[in-house]
Amino acid sequence: MRAADHPNPFLGIKARPLVVGHRGVPTLHQENTLAGFRRAVELGVPAIELDVRLTADRQVVVLHDHNLRRLTGSSFDSDHLSWDQLSRLRIRRELPMGIDTRGAPVVIRYDREERIPLLAEVLAEVGGKLAINIEIKVDVPRWWGLEIVAHVAEVLAAAHATHRVIVTSFDVFKLRALGRLRPGLARGFCFDDTMLDFAQPVIERLPALAPSLPASHGPIAPPRRYLTRLLESHLVGRLLGTHLVGAEHTLIGEGTVQRLHARGVAIGTHTLFPIGSTNGKPLSPTADTDDEARRLVDLGVDWIESDDPARLLPLVG
Repeated sequence: MRAADHPNPFLGIKARPLVVGHRGVPTLHQENTLAGFRRAVELGVPAIELDVRLTADRQVVVLHDHNLRRLTGSSFDSDHLSWDQLSRLRIRRELPMGIDTRGAPVVIRYDREERIPLLAEVLAEVGGKLAINIEIKVDVPRWWGLEIVAHVAEVLAAAHATHRVIVTSFDVFKLRALGRLRPGLARGFCFDDTMLDFAQPVIERLPALAPSLPASHGPIAPPRRYLTRLLESHLVGRLLGTHLVGAEHTLIGEGTVQRLHARGVAIGTHTLFPIGSTNGKPLSPTADTDDEARRLVDLGVDWIESDDPARLLPLVG
């Protein structure tokens, strides 16, 4: 189905990728804030990505970190505070952003503090102006917790926003539960290029499972080769009954997009022009290059997430 024929901007095969502001426009405003989402609208960015979590009193908030120290200076975990308590905190003006593509620590400075918004607030203010990728975060302390799924579904239904959003996650259980609850909602699993590193000793003994990737990628570790093959097979999506997928740009080879499109699957990628890696994971040096953006455009990905969407827009065309 062509993009022009599909009501959801993320779906359908497109002539050019959709530019997605990763957590808004974090080069200009703090991540996951209304200020950043408003700026995305002003810049003409067609879509944003945001993260959601639950408070102690079961409100859906737009927030990336489980612990609030990096963002607000508070030592509390987000799910230990009520919305009333969380709403009193402010995201700092000087924000640690982890390490950059060279491994150097990054601190970005903004003009003012910003507050943490509810998902309902974001949908009410910009939901009709932008397409939105809502990522449900993995709850490491409570991996099997599915309660957030019902609350996200309720907020989306109340906002009549289901036709302009997708919901993604690295948690297959949350995506499966959401599919049972709202079968018409577009969902997609996300691939990180390190998620199989723990299995490297086993994968190295299975060379038949490791397809070749373009030489431009340089040496590729066996787990990444296997992840690319798993991505292209759409096995996870077939098990979940989904028709879109998100993947780190390092996993997308010459035939990845073509193979997924042949299955009727839309594919997006993350994260180009990153400010930093807040989880300590090393960033690929190619992530901050125009050449990598052009490579992904030429391969025909359906959307590209970026910390600097204003830089990406002219490269996509």
